[in-house]
Parts: sequence; C-alpha cells; structure tokens
Amino acid sequence: MRLQRAAVAGMMLASGVLVSGAGTATAAPIAADSTVAKKCDTKAVNWYTRGGKEVYVGTNLYSEWLEGPGRITYQKTATSESNSSWSGDLGVSIPLVIAEIQNKYSKTVGKSHSVSQTWSYTAEVPAGKIRRLHQLKQSWRVQVVRWRYTTSDCKKTKELSSKTATFPVKNRDYMWILVGRE
Repeated sequence: MRLQRAAVAGMMLASGVLVSGAGTATAAPIAADSTVAKKCDTKAVNWYTRGGKEVYVGTNLYSEWLEGPGRITYQKTATSESNSSWSGDLGVSIPLVIAEIQNKYSKTVGKSHSVSQTWSYTAEVPAGKIRRLHQLKQSWRVQVVRWRYTTSDCKKTKELSSKTATFPVKNRDYMWILVGRE
C-alpha cells in the first residue's frame, strides 16, 4: 500500500501536482517560471474528512426487557456485530474514507466489526421503569466533505456537500447501557 502511494505521489510530483492527504488534492501544478500563475481546475470535485471524534454506536446485542425494581443481566455466548454507516455516499468509496481516517486520525477502523465471545453484564433497573441492556461499540465518526475551487487561481473554494460517516474501531472496546420504553 505504501509502495503504491509512493508511486502515485511520485507520478503526481513529476506532473507538478501536489497532493496532501489521501483524499484531498489541495494545490495546482507548480510552474517552473515564477511569473506564471497557478491554475486550479474549478470543475474538479475534491473531498476530505473533518471533525473526527470517538462515539459509541449500538451493536446487535440486547437483553430481555425488565420492569423495575430489579437486576437485569445479559449473559450469553453471542457474536457482537457493528457496521459502518457509510455506503460510498457522495461518490467517495468506503476504502478511501477508511484510509483517510487511518492516515489522518491514526484510527484502525473498518467497514464492519464482529466478535464472538461470552458476554456478561448486570445493571439495576429503577422502580417503575421498563429497561433492557444494549451493548455499544467504540466507533469513529467524521464528516466527509466534497468541495471544489471556485477560482482558477486556487484562492477560493466552495463546500458542495457533507455527510456524517461512522466506522467501528477494530478493538474490543464495548460498553453496556440501559435503554427504556418510557
């Protein structure tokens, strides 16, 4: 992968294009003659990620409902599954967004994550409340932003659209919460 990136970067530098980040072309060809102005393609659409942060997203594991007061326990051997919320939206593929997150935020994320093991968790349900346990998985959330240059001198840009993407982190960081009907 690094060899491919280095080869692509070498070809781009040879052609005079400077690339910053996995998904962002940020500068135009560099002129050999300093009197020649930079030119940016005002029709090309670029993208980047912003606002990376840790979140916990629900998995497929739930306990039965319990009306409190009482103690609720989830104890089963099961496969916990969590999936990305990104489906190639905005014309940016899942592998590109994953690579950008890994490079920019140093987070090992994936399209999905599953772990099979014996899970055990207990919590107190308050009197008069109906609750169940729900497992959450550590995930990484970013905004994927599409943009373009609005002037050929590369001085102005316009954000075209953005959308939130969430990816499960490839680790065993889970938490359990009580969720209710009321």
